[in-house]
Amino acid sequence: MAKKIEINSEHRLSDLTAIAKTASPVARQLLGKRGFLLVDLLSAWQEIVGAEIASYTLPQKITFPKDEQTNGCLLLTVSAGAFAMEIKQKENRIIDKINVFFGYPAISSLKISQTDNVDNFLIAKKQPDKLKKKVVSAEEESYITEVTGEIKDNNLRNTLENIGRAVFSKKHKQE
Repeated sequence: MAKKIEINSEHRLSDLTAIAKTASPVARQLLGKRGFLLVDLLSAWQEIVGAEIASYTLPQKITFPKDEQTNGCLLLTVSAGAFAMEIKQKENRIIDKINVFFGYPAISSLKISQTDNVDNFLIAKKQPDKLKKKVVSAEEESYITEVTGEIKDNNLRNTLENIGRAVFSKKHKQE
C-alpha cells in the first residue's frame, strides 16, 4: 500500500522554493559551484546548436578563469572522425549561440575532445517518449501540478514538474 502524502503548511503554493531548497545543496555538491550552468547547457543543447550537431557532440565541462563567471572554456566531446574538424570550423558560431542562450559571454573558447564511445551521445538521440517515465501517484502528480500551475514560462514549469517527479520517484525507490 502506498504511503499517503500529507499536504501541510510546509507544502503550500506560496512556498515555491521547497524543491530548490532540498535539491540545491545536493546538486551543488555533485556539480560544483558552476555546475548549474552546465546543467542548463546540457538540457538545452539540442535547441542551442541544432539536432545535427547535438547528435555527435556532448558538453562535458565548463572551466572559468579564477574568480570569474565569464569567458569560460567549454570541453566538448565529439564522436571520432571528421566531426571534430567541422566543430572547429563552426566554433565561433557555436560560442555565439551559447552566449546568446545565457545572455552574457559565458563561453569564449571550445576545447574539443574526440571519442569513439557512442554511448556518450545517446542523450541527444533519445526521443522524449522513449525516456524512462518517473512513477508518481495521482496525489503526488496533483501536488506537482498545483505547485507549478501558476508558472507562465512553459520550459520552466515543465522542468520543475520533471524535478518534482524525479524527487517523488527517488523517494519511492528508497522506501
